[in-house]
Amino acid sequence: MNGEEAVYEMLWDCKYCGQKKLLGVTHRFCAGCGAPQDPNARYFPPDHEKVAVKNHPYVGADVVCPSCRQPMSRAAKCCTNCGGPIDKGAEVARQADVVVPPPGGYPPGAYPAGAHAPGAHAPGAYPPGAHAPGAYPHGAYPPGAHAPGAYPQQPFRSAAQGFQPAPPKKSSAGLILGIVGGVFALLLVLVLVAVFWKREAALAVTGHSWERSIRIERFENVRKSTWCDEIPAGARVVSRRREQRGTKREKDGQTCSTRKKDLGNGSYKEVRECTDKYKETPVYDDKCDIDVTEWRTARTATEKGASVSDTPRWPVTKVTGGTCLGCEREGSKTEKYTVLFTDAKSKDAASCDLPQAKWSTFKVGSKWKGQVRVMTGGVDCNDLIAQ
Repeated sequence: MNGEEAVYEMLWDCKYCGQKKLLGVTHRFCAGCGAPQDPNARYFPPDHEKVAVKNHPYVGADVVCPSCRQPMSRAAKCCTNCGGPIDKGAEVARQADVVVPPPGGYPPGAYPAGAHAPGAHAPGAYPPGAHAPGAYPHGAYPPGAHAPGAYPQQPFRSAAQGFQPAPPKKSSAGLILGIVGGVFALLLVLVLVAVFWKREAALAVTGHSWERSIRIERFENVRKSTWCDEIPAGARVVSRRREQRGTKREKDGQTCSTRKKDLGNGSYKEVRECTDKYKETPVYDDKCDIDVTEWRTARTATEKGASVSDTPRWPVTKVTGGTCLGCEREGSKTEKYTVLFTDAKSKDAASCDLPQAKWSTFKVGSKWKGQVRVMTGGVDCNDLIAQ
């Protein structure tokens, strides 16, 4: 963020005689009635009414006299109104910062739909006290209307003062997010119930099963795509092309706005604040189609059994071995040993996958006590107790 500062006079309106647009630094007293300036009445002018501050050194925000409550310049040694010391006086209240949007917002003198410049009226609209020709006789007002002067005055904020258009109507996005969140919460509750809600059950062993498998891999030619700088040794390049490999973040100009900051002495400064904009640009690289010889899974050999007495064994693979094209070898192995149960109460079937040494100790017909998940019927296989 960078900043370029310029200083201008704030404006204020006299609440006693109604004098408008008095200058915050130049007019410490009302030019109409002589009343002292009220710091709380200061406001930022629109851009077309800005007056630059010249040859006026900034010594800090004004302070409030502790005795008579009149605002004084910080450069003063004592209050010019009552003569009291002001060294312990508090700073006057400052107006909140106003940020003027960057180009593309509302330029000075332009107003959003439905808003009009001070003193202007929409086509067909009339100011208080005026009526369309022949609409109402003098002194008569339509239902719900008020006499001239009955409207409370509302300060108008121009685009230069940081005009904020009316907020858009709320969309249904919040409702949709609420519904989606509720559904996820319900699913989470169901998952937790399914995992942790259990009951005690009496289980009887009804049988066993086992399965052993070996993946068979074959050394063969494979065509695949890879980035050309990642080609494995021994591969043959068939074709080459350009493809997007990723993106990179690049600067794409700046977004700038103007911040108006009340200096507390009847002036304000404008600071131009800019932040860098970025864009994602594609990064291209060479992609290659290659032929490469490698080990690929060709099939899976499996051996099964249905009892402890049927001793578990690995399947016969009859692989050739070697590294010739078409040669085969044994790959990864898997094994599973399952005990089958019946729930004595519900008569439902259940099962547990166990290590082979533990699996073989479960005799058919033996009784076990354990925990069964109410929602799924699954057995907590780690907490089985022999009966």
